[in-house]
Amino acid sequence: MDPGTLPAEWKDAFVLDARTIQLGAGDRAVRIIGPARQTLKRLQEPVSVTRGEEAADDGDSCPEQGCPRPAEGCPPTAAAAIRVQARRQLAAVLIDGLPRPAALLAEQLTRLPLGLLLLRDDHLVDRADVAAGYSAAAVGLTRAVAVRRSCLRQDPEAAVITCSAPARQTSASAANTSLPIPHTPPALPQEPVDIQVIFARRAVAPARLSAAATRAQLVLPVVRHPLGTGPDQWQIGPLLSRDHGPCPQCLQLHGAAADPHWDTVQTALAGQHPTANPPLDQEDPQSATVVASLLAREVQLAIDGEVTPQTASRMIGLSASTGKLSLEQVSPHPECACRLNTPVSG
Repeated sequence: MDPGTLPAEWKDAFVLDARTIQLGAGDRAVRIIGPARQTLKRLQEPVSVTRGEEAADDGDSCPEQGCPRPAEGCPPTAAAAIRVQARRQLAAVLIDGLPRPAALLAEQLTRLPLGLLLLRDDHLVDRADVAAGYSAAAVGLTRAVAVRRSCLRQDPEAAVITCSAPARQTSASAANTSLPIPHTPPALPQEPVDIQVIFARRAVAPARLSAAATRAQLVLPVVRHPLGTGPDQWQIGPLLSRDHGPCPQCLQLHGAAADPHWDTVQTALAGQHPTANPPLDQEDPQSATVVASLLAREVQLAIDGEVTPQTASRMIGLSASTGKLSLEQVSPHPECACRLNTPVSG
């Protein structure tokens, strides 16, 4: 491609990631998929370039956070806004489990908006769900379908789809091929998603976290701890990553160091309910809104890539009644393989 023949609106190039370049902004912007460095080298000058963190390794970056300098003639805020918008358009987020805070989170992410929002929860909406905040008109639908309808009311053009866990095939049904095959919703996506948010009660089974990390770049567990006579406590995070940690294996190693039976206890707590997503208890609408807002902000920061989310190295504790927040540091385990990918500070 001859740079001299590029349209005026393509004179600015933005590196979105190691394999994606965007030329220009707005409706006439185009994206090129391929090795970013080689593509930029081919384009050469006079195309001005705003490089992302992946390409900023030649000293042409700000001293703090490795922030790339803006392209000549392009204000820093405008360049950052274009990068953020592009990342959001390319992002795919899976919300696994849909209690009331998760439903509110889905609505907020729809307004962001995202490239793709996936919803998973096969539990049928019942009276307990209606008491927790679901619409009475949704009774009999799965929570995923009900939340999808609510999201599409926010934005009819949003890409929101439902999915289901792969169905377990019994030996009897496998042997009898004459049995009719029931209709099931699409299974969880085989293609990786950017973030998988897992909602659970009491605990998330370590095996479930590990399985999620195989298809999601980032996994964010959200656990509601019912405390009996006292107010419930929410535990948000940490944001798990196989690339730079902490990862699910880090949590297992940390847990085993404190309690040799940690893995077994967590699995037992997560398996106390016959379904992955148990019926909802009555929830305070205000606490559900607070939890959803915190999560929406964490997901947004993780996608935008401009500011590090709190949960990247911490767990956030939230009291459902008082709104009191607490932070607990979580670091990659020194014996975990993900430490090999963790940048050394200093």
